[in-house]
This record gives sequence, C-alpha cells and structure tokens, in this order.
Amino acid sequence: MKTVREEAIIQLIQSRLSQDRLTAGETIFVTLEDGDVVLIGWCDTEKQRIAALRIVTGTYGVRRVIDRIRVRRLAVSI
Repeated sequence: MKTVREEAIIQLIQSRLSQDRLTAGETIFVTLEDGDVVLIGWCDTEKQRIAALRIVTGTYGVRRVIDRIRVRRLAVSI
C-alpha cells in the first residue's frame, strides 16, 4: 500500500508528464518503490523519453529513476 506522500509524488509526476509539450499524450506509467520511480511505457522519439526522465529527476522526493520507456520504431514510407 502506498503512503500519502508516495501517492502525491506519483500524481505530481503524472501531472507534469501530461502538461509537458513533449510527453503529453504518450503512454508512460509511473510507479514508486522506496523512493525509486519506475517509468514504464512507450514514446515516439528519444527526445520524448529524455524529457520524461528530466521531468521525473527534477521532482522532489525522487531518489532514483528506473527507465523502462521504449521508443517506438516508426516505419518510414518511401
């Protein structure tokens, strides 16, 4: 069971991810385990993945970020 503090950190991160122009709309799930934030999901570009990591790293109460975000390999049409 998550503490109130952990829930607040998760909600803050989710809010920041949804408000950022690069990460809004991407499928990124946030969990917290003993101060370590785990990001799981998908994004379209490496730039979006890095933006998500930057947002989480800058959040108070986050000890470490575990990155499990995958960048989609979009097909290039000729």
